Amino acid sequence: MLFYNFDGLDNFIKKDLIQSLTQERDNIESIIKLYSTKKIGLSDFITNIVEASDYIEKNKMDDFYESISLLKKSLEDIDKIENLSISLQDDINSTIRLYDKDNQYNENEIKANLVEYNKQRDKLFQDILDFENTYTNILNSAIGLFFKKVKNPKHNVANVKTKAKVNIETESYDYNILTVSENNQVAYLPFYYSEIKSIYENSNNKYKTMQEVVDDLYVVPLSKFKNSTISRFREAFNLVRKKEHSSITKALDLGLELMFKYELNPIIIAACRNLDELDIYLDCLEENQLYDFKCFEVKFEVMPKISRNRNKDTF
Repeated sequence: MLFYNFDGLDNFIKKDLIQSLTQERDNIESIIKLYSTKKIGLSDFITNIVEASDYIEKNKMDDFYESISLLKKSLEDIDKIENLSISLQDDINSTIRLYDKDNQYNENEIKANLVEYNKQRDKLFQDILDFENTYTNILNSAIGLFFKKVKNPKHNVANVKTKAKVNIETESYDYNILTVSENNQVAYLPFYYSEIKSIYENSNNKYKTMQEVVDDLYVVPLSKFKNSTISRFREAFNLVRKKEHSSITKALDLGLELMFKYELNPIIIAACRNLDELDIYLDCLEENQLYDFKCFEVKFEVMPKISRNRNKDTF
């Protein structure tokens, strides 16, 4: 099915059109399924990288940024392939409908559709070729940067057992305070009561009580934020994916945008319960008017000076 002009199309339309178009539609459907699967795999790969990002060395920040940017571009390239494939599938169905109506009166339109279809089909296969020629190298580069770094983790945040300041079982309201505690070396994040209840009810018995949800997800060790650059990326990514339930591409966009915003404390991103709160905070930060930020209160529990001198490396 490689037609670029009207010549020779008459016999094809009369004898082979429907059978060929049906087979071509099946081929395009296979491409859609293949790249849908690749997109899921790449999304899982990127999510694993975000989880492993704590262990990236500080002198590798530029490499991190480049790798994430290339992985994001790979996702966008898959989207292009999927969208073009779906468009071609629609074109095939449209041409079949023209034939079914009465090809005698739609022959020229069918010819025009076939010529344009093949041009777009060429573009699709060029996009696929370009993607496949770079995809493996991008994955291998990312694997080399990330997963070799996790052999000897410097800290294990899972060992933190500090409980939240609020007992949600007896105090069933929204908690609008971010407390950064040097004494306990954790941050107590604000939360919406309705969100905690939803997580608990949909956890498939992972949590026995709503308080366990708060203690697990809203009490975060300060060691998690030691690498501020990585933390800004990770928390922005998780805000979009886990709290906003939005696309991984949008999560990467925000993570890369905020990664090098040095004046932004990554704990603030972790504390924001939605993008609206983060946008308001960023506006206040831009205007140097943080006192106008009212979404939640920010408190610091600071160690006495003697203790602070003994713990110079703490957050």
